[in-house]
Amino acid sequence: MNATKRKFNALLQGLNSPRPSDQKPTKTADIATGAASSPLSSPLSQKKRRMGVSAGGAAASASSLSLASISSLRRPLQTPAPPASPPEVASRYCPGDREQLLRRLASFQEITSWTPKPDRVSEVEWAKRGWVCHGKERVRCALCHKELVVKLNRKEQDGKEVSVLVASEIEEALVEKYADLIVSSHQPECLWKKRGCDDALLRIFFSNASGTLESLRQRYDELCSRQAFLPYEFNLRLPDEIVIDRVLEQLPKNFFTQPPPAVITTATTTPAPSPNRAALALALTGWQGLSNARIGAVPNTASCHTCQRRLGLWMFKSKEVDEDGQILVPAAMDHLDPIREHRFFCPWKNPQAQSRTGASGDDSQATAWVTLLQMLKNESSLRSIYEGHRKRGPVEAPAAAEKANTNPSTPQKAAPVRPEPLSNASVKTTAPELDEADRNAKDKERWARLRKVKSLFDTKASRKSKRPVTPQSTKAATPPKY
Repeated sequence: MNATKRKFNALLQGLNSPRPSDQKPTKTADIATGAASSPLSSPLSQKKRRMGVSAGGAAASASSLSLASISSLRRPLQTPAPPASPPEVASRYCPGDREQLLRRLASFQEITSWTPKPDRVSEVEWAKRGWVCHGKERVRCALCHKELVVKLNRKEQDGKEVSVLVASEIEEALVEKYADLIVSSHQPECLWKKRGCDDALLRIFFSNASGTLESLRQRYDELCSRQAFLPYEFNLRLPDEIVIDRVLEQLPKNFFTQPPPAVITTATTTPAPSPNRAALALALTGWQGLSNARIGAVPNTASCHTCQRRLGLWMFKSKEVDEDGQILVPAAMDHLDPIREHRFFCPWKNPQAQSRTGASGDDSQATAWVTLLQMLKNESSLRSIYEGHRKRGPVEAPAAAEKANTNPSTPQKAAPVRPEPLSNASVKTTAPELDEADRNAKDKERWARLRKVKSLFDTKASRKSKRPVTPQSTKAATPPKY
């Protein structure tokens, strides 16, 4: 009891003792150093304190320092971590910049900040007009900094948001109002109010074959790094047009080896692993790995970088499968349809978003994965033709052409087209004989038509001038001598 009173009196004396005004509050490291160098830290003084010897002002200062050190250590632990900043979006007006449009779309991907909306007021419509998600159900213009709260059928009740059932007429009126606010809510001088992004800006281009193959390989590698969570091939529901065996034949031979994959087996004698068919199927339909700015790669999730859709892979993989491929314990979801999981505005799913201006027929209504398969087919055909010509060239080339060609590295060129009709014996190419015969027949027919058309423009005078000059006509034309 006496010891408790002495400690309490020491604390009161420490609180009442004056502090110099120019002295700054000491840090935790300085407190520890001072406590270690003070005489109270010696074993003898500690024994005296336990025996009940009064330490006076020194004990009071030590207790006050210990309280200050504890409070300074607790302060950073109690401070909440700053919220994650939204993705940086440039505050400039560029309606034709696809990367900026995708960044604005990425700001809407958090379900805690933006809940799904009807198609007319979805996130893609806001992003096309320069809006970004700037809080819970709140959008902000990146150029004029105007903010707007978007709430359709939700209200706050006891500090929490709950869904409210409203009539269809009221909901349609709200959608109509917000669709108008997408444009009219900008400042009068804001350029996003005058013109937004084009609907075809999300279209994926496959004109560059090498770049398309590199992107496909990148998506495939990112999915292969998540092999433990990838669903099995029988868990996928693919369209009839996607046949993995056919795609493997159409891909280049070094597609899976150049560049070498990131995960390399340590054993040198083991053969190269077979391609991951499930990862290839998902990569063909636009899926790749998900990466977070704070935690890095997310191992169990895939994403589409166009529509910003996230896909939990673990929900579609069967939990237990026997050696014969029979499902013992099914997955949480029945199957995975990689096309259906895209957002409604994604070009991998929506043919209107992938449509090309001026295209007609099936090409005008083709999704991105259909266009990708057609590109792979065309590249495979061109590659086979080129490799076939290169293999047959030295064997079927004529000997005369080899003698005439001084540079052996220069490929042989086809004979130039002459006005006279060409025969099969005078022209030899590296194509098959049937194709060459058809080509010669077409050449003969073409030259016959040209001669017939040319004869229509020949007059009688031009025909007479083209006749060979005889000696009699020469004598007749010679003027007489006087």
